[in-house]
Amino acid sequence: MKKSLIALAALATVSGASMAQVTLAGVMDLGVRYTSAVGSSVSKVSLNDGDAARLIFSANEDLGGGMRALANAQLRFDPTTGFNQGAGARPLFQGETRVGLSGGFGTVMLGRGISALQVPNGGNADPWGVTTIAGSVYASGFATDYGAGGEGRIDRGIFYTSPNISGLTLSASTSPFKVTGSTVAGATGASKTHYSVAAVYSAGPLVIGLGTEQNRGADTLTQVFGNYDAGVAKIFFSTARINGGTTAEQANAGTVSVSGKVAADGTINNHTIGATIPMGALSYRVGYSTWNGTGASTQKNDSKLGLGLRYDLSKRTYVYSDLAQTSRKNNTGSVTATGNTANTKNNQFDLGIRHAF
Repeated sequence: MKKSLIALAALATVSGASMAQVTLAGVMDLGVRYTSAVGSSVSKVSLNDGDAARLIFSANEDLGGGMRALANAQLRFDPTTGFNQGAGARPLFQGETRVGLSGGFGTVMLGRGISALQVPNGGNADPWGVTTIAGSVYASGFATDYGAGGEGRIDRGIFYTSPNISGLTLSASTSPFKVTGSTVAGATGASKTHYSVAAVYSAGPLVIGLGTEQNRGADTLTQVFGNYDAGVAKIFFSTARINGGTTAEQANAGTVSVSGKVAADGTINNHTIGATIPMGALSYRVGYSTWNGTGASTQKNDSKLGLGLRYDLSKRTYVYSDLAQTSRKNNTGSVTATGNTANTKNNQFDLGIRHAF
């Protein structure tokens, strides 16, 4: 529940008054996690957040004539240490820093934020909304940018979302900014221009979306996703394909190892299906995902099974527990020195609590 932090009223001349409102919202999530596949010097039991802890500052001003001014800033942090996400390596305002206008034409925002395809993807394609150790959708972590904090987000971007037209919403994002040299992993010279487009149709129990995007390394992601609420259960699905650019670039590779790239001119195919089953305050979750790559000796082939329970204590607070197993078969090449063995399993368990305010 968002709470009003400040209400500012600025009296104009005889024409009237203008009102701007700033709100503060956020999420805190912490739990105990067990991971079976860890390095020799790393504890198998840890304290982690299942959903990204964040503070969200939002400003909304009525400009009249159906037009509004908007500004959002989202601070992401590690609740176990108080540092920025990624052991302090990611930007302080990792989540978002955007300002813009909305009206009958839709919404236009400028700054840093989630790409057009990534915004609707996670919550519509994954029973966990790409949270906790059981989140099924790998493609949602497609690296839109390089360096810490690039997953799913783009810097120096222009973002557009259309009005809802009979259930159909269109969105697009682009960034004219290019980086050079080693700033882009493995690339030489200037990087490519980011673009992302998506269309989402929602009618009654059905949601279906599709889109495509290109990151600065010329990797492209094309995805179809959606869900259907049958009452007794909500069914989720996603199918995605990543095509590598001219050099080996970064893409999310599952949870057995954090390393992994889509090969130059190679492909990765990701498919997932899952469901949530509500039973009053208690709900069950299940998901299965596959991740198959070609074109490089280090390419990973993964499958992942997730099972979860969630119990709502209120509209803003719930406890959860999940089991997940990721199986890796490095079918496309030899065993690597970093521990990506030909056949590896990683079992995980978490137990946590999440509060939204």
